[in-house]
Amino acid sequence: MKGQYYRLPLDLSRILQKKDMPVCNLEESVGQHIHLLITTVLGENKDDPEYGCQLWDNDFDIKATNNEIKEHVENAIRQAIVRYEKRLVQVRVTAFVSQEELSMLSGKKIKKKIKVSVNGTLAKNNNPFQYSSYFFVSPLSFD
Repeated sequence: MKGQYYRLPLDLSRILQKKDMPVCNLEESVGQHIHLLITTVLGENKDDPEYGCQLWDNDFDIKATNNEIKEHVENAIRQAIVRYEKRLVQVRVTAFVSQEELSMLSGKKIKKKIKVSVNGTLAKNNNPFQYSSYFFVSPLSFD
């Protein structure tokens, strides 16, 4: 239905049970889609191999400086959003790269933490939009 946005992840068993799917507002839908874009590797979507984020192509070369990683993250996310999230215009992406010590069962590990902020304007109503998240790389993980 036009103007209705479904919450991710989709629970397709609800359709078989003839139950309504959980819905969300426009802002939540755009945020969910940005998260999906960021975490999808190019080629992972078989219907559109270009869907996703080029972010994972370099797999965060350990020789790259934090500034090089920051620029790569910002450019990759911006390109993916501009191409696949048409509900958002005037897209600005900022990233902050830091190192963080994490306590794991196997001991402490130092990982790169990438904080991402996406700002823009919702095309439908000209309202400001803001999304922020963070993830750790080598290997990818979320908290």
